[in-house]
Amino acid sequence: MNWFKWHGLNLGLFWKRVFGLLRKKAIADVHEIGQGKEEIIRNGSPFGLEMHVADRYYEFWNQDHSSLLKMNFFFIGILLVAVSFMLKSALGITLLYDNYFELGGIIVSIVFTGLFLYEMLARKSEIPVDEEDYRTAKEWLHYICEKSRRPMPRWLFGIIFVGVLIEAIAIIIVIISWFANTTRTLELYFGIGLGTAVSATIALTVHHAGEALYKEHHRKEMWSAIDHESKDNNDTEKRLIIKELKKINPSITFKKNGFVRTYGPVVWAVMMILLLSVFAFFSRANLNMGIINTRTAAEQVEDAEFFSSSPTDVTAPQAIPESARMQAMEQTEVNSMYAALLALLIIFLIINYMGGLSGYKYSFYNDTSEDSYKTVKKYERQQAKKNKKNEGIAEMRKIAEKKANQMFSVYYPLLITAISMEDMRDSMKAALNERGVYRMKSYIDNQ
Repeated sequence: MNWFKWHGLNLGLFWKRVFGLLRKKAIADVHEIGQGKEEIIRNGSPFGLEMHVADRYYEFWNQDHSSLLKMNFFFIGILLVAVSFMLKSALGITLLYDNYFELGGIIVSIVFTGLFLYEMLARKSEIPVDEEDYRTAKEWLHYICEKSRRPMPRWLFGIIFVGVLIEAIAIIIVIISWFANTTRTLELYFGIGLGTAVSATIALTVHHAGEALYKEHHRKEMWSAIDHESKDNNDTEKRLIIKELKKINPSITFKKNGFVRTYGPVVWAVMMILLLSVFAFFSRANLNMGIINTRTAAEQVEDAEFFSSSPTDVTAPQAIPESARMQAMEQTEVNSMYAALLALLIIFLIINYMGGLSGYKYSFYNDTSEDSYKTVKKYERQQAKKNKKNEGIAEMRKIAEKKANQMFSVYYPLLITAISMEDMRDSMKAALNERGVYRMKSYIDNQ
């Protein structure tokens, strides 16, 4: 609700100034001080309105000014949409305002209203990361040699998603041919369902295979670097690495697993891709060959009917060249079909290779490494947000102090005039002149 309080305060003081209410308040403040109390003014104390203004602006002393700017932007957007509809209703403008514009205006106003309310009422529920957890995470990534590792970037994830989508479409086309003897609806549903499931399974399997391959390679590199945990090892630095890693994760180990556990996902992914590639290639090739042969047979029947109905002396010289031409066209079509399927097969293999490579390049040795990376990034985001918020608070303090001092500057001559008009003692005016214009800094120093 700070947005309403801020603008309500500024507008309220503005209207008091416009309608002369500040002059009346100055007279009341002068009488409230009374006789014989000039010393408190001479020592820098504020009058009633000055204290009230300082109190109100101090409420925003630790607020983030950037949040108010965002809410101002959202409010202006909502206001512009509202004004456009009011002008349409009042002036009857129909050439520039059609149904699409009205719908767009409603959508924009709803979005801006939602953003406005979110900025006003939302509370961040993210659990903060303390500095000790941050240092521990940094140490783990350093000792495990993964401080330069990163999860998969969003742009690469998008590229792989498009590749998997292309792969799914190709698999759907192949699977649909299996249900050619069923209804069109059943053919479509089964094709999409199985194709999506198969492509998703392949993508996850290939990514997991790349991840497993990286873990084994990293295990070998770490074991080579650390050598072993034997007490006979005189290299204290290697034992220190093991000690620090086990301090964070006691279950950490670099022992070699069995072949199936180590390379099983890789072998299974390769077998799955090769079997599916060969099966899809020959399945679609046989289907296409059937289509080509059926069309060729139909064309041969048409040609036979043509030659049987034509004079023999005309058709006989043409029969042999026509047959040779048809065979050549059929062979060309078959070759083109195999070339297209081979190109699709290569694309399929490249997509899965990229999926496996992404799993290898963008994964961590274990869950502790991944959690440590998230902890480090979370802490750095918190610090960036904290610094940004501190900048917003500093800006808000400057603005609040400036507006308060502007009001104090306006109010000071009104107090002088009120003292003169009410025939107060000269000691009151002298005390006020000695104090001078009240400043927000004096209020802050006394808090």
